[in-house]
Amino acid sequence: WCPNDDSVLAVAGADDQLTLWDLAVELDAEEEARHRDAMVGPDGTKREVPAQLLFVHQGQNHIKELHWHPQIPGVLGSTAASGFNFFKTISV
Repeated sequence: WCPNDDSVLAVAGADDQLTLWDLAVELDAEEEARHRDAMVGPDGTKREVPAQLLFVHQGQNHIKELHWHPQIPGVLGSTAASGFNFFKTISV
């Protein structure tokens, strides 16, 4: 969980992705319709992306750990078999 925002969660899994989620996001009916329309690809197929998903980080293999930086708000560090990354998204 993000130490600066108690509704934001960082998750790493066996799919070699690190994702950020904001569990406080709730869309009203109008926003839900806009979100639904925005999730149509160029070929007309629907993409299923939840509104709570803030960010997806890919490119590391076998992610082992992730930690929020203790001194820089919103910065995440992750370690993996392929190296380590530090990054900050504009979302958090």
